Amino acid sequence: MLASAALMLCVTGLAAGQDVAAKADAYLSTWAKQGRFSGAVLIAKDDKILLRKGYGMANFELSAPNTPETVFRIGSITKSFTALSILQLEERGLLKVGDPVVKYIPDFPQAWNAITIHQLLCHKSGMPEFTNAKAYGELDNPLHVENALKEYADKPLVSQPGEVLRYSNSGYILLGRVIEKVSEQSYEDYLQKNILGPAGMTNTAFDHATPLVPHRANGYKFDGETIINAGQEDAAGAGAAGALRSTVDDLYKFDRALKSDKLFSAAIKAKAWTAYGHWSAPPPFPLEAEYGYGWMIGDKFGHKYVGHGGWIGGFVSKFERYPDDDATVIVLGNFETLNTDAVAQDVTAILFGATYAVPVERAIVHPAENVLARYVGDYQLGPMAIKITLRNGKLYMLSTGQPTPFGMIATSETEFYFNDTIPEVRFIVDEKGGVNQILIKMGGREFPAVRVNQSKAGN
Repeated sequence: MLASAALMLCVTGLAAGQDVAAKADAYLSTWAKQGRFSGAVLIAKDDKILLRKGYGMANFELSAPNTPETVFRIGSITKSFTALSILQLEERGLLKVGDPVVKYIPDFPQAWNAITIHQLLCHKSGMPEFTNAKAYGELDNPLHVENALKEYADKPLVSQPGEVLRYSNSGYILLGRVIEKVSEQSYEDYLQKNILGPAGMTNTAFDHATPLVPHRANGYKFDGETIINAGQEDAAGAGAAGALRSTVDDLYKFDRALKSDKLFSAAIKAKAWTAYGHWSAPPPFPLEAEYGYGWMIGDKFGHKYVGHGGWIGGFVSKFERYPDDDATVIVLGNFETLNTDAVAQDVTAILFGATYAVPVERAIVHPAENVLARYVGDYQLGPMAIKITLRNGKLYMLSTGQPTPFGMIATSETEFYFNDTIPEVRFIVDEKGGVNQILIKMGGREFPAVRVNQSKAGN
């Protein structure tokens, strides 16, 4: 009886896994067929990989498809590795997260001396983004970080240390420097010897542009309906905040290393996955999470997750693990797009048997330029400013916190969507042909944005 019951459970589990794989593959194939997703996805549960597949193209010019072996830049997922490195060094007695940063970086501006390693880890330092300094862009100079700090020496703090969670790449750049000072080796070497090598992550490294890397994807972005190449930043610029490249297989090895206590102790993981503040995306995007040390912490469909996302020139990524379920969702994409968040959300819904929507392919129209011109102007949605511009017969939207204008694709004279992001837009035209409001649809809700002025079409 016991053997029969065990066999039945095994068969049931296998069938459930096959169902998840089939549904997820159908969903992802629909996105890819529409040209709105390109990347690789891995879904795993209970030590079993349910789906491991590439979609779209690693290189459009060469018609080279993405595969599970394709190498992608993973951007800010790097922060999770940086935070774990700091905690390893603390466990070895080489530093304390309560230490002031100036103890390890003497060039720290005097006005910032109260900032601690803890505050860098959870984005509560209050310091300005010194990566905007001219000196920071001189990446061939090994002291470009220190020189940038000197350039910012007279800049005041944006907020008092410990008060406000303000996501900061500069903070994680400094954590990389702390790792180098304490370990007496480069950040890259430290990662290789203490995390990547022991975890067997042979395809994960700093993504320097010049070396040849087998199976490396090219990064792209959309200009409305058109695919164009994205500019690739030098890995030295992103440093400990976002320089790594990886594969879905390597990140699954990372997940398995996190499951055991061999590489990272239970105490390290508990500290990394403790919430120290709350992070929210600007409205209307319904993205929020608690923030630990280099990890976002939240709940999806009643299941707790820890993970991080990444965005960097032409690439977007998502790594989420569900420790209580022994489940993992990894989505790596080679388009500069926010659709990765929606894809990861829906793939997770499939994994846990929750509701999700398959994207519908829409008929595209091309309204006359004089029709589009009436929409050009500035709009306001709460604290979010929205600018609509017209260039070469195409509308573009730029909103607060957005890295670049997104091209708008028309399905009617008043309705638009984006290849770059999930919201849909409808312009409200009054009886006189005037436009004073946009309705932004997302997550089953509509958010009204009110026009505040009218701009010239070419702006």
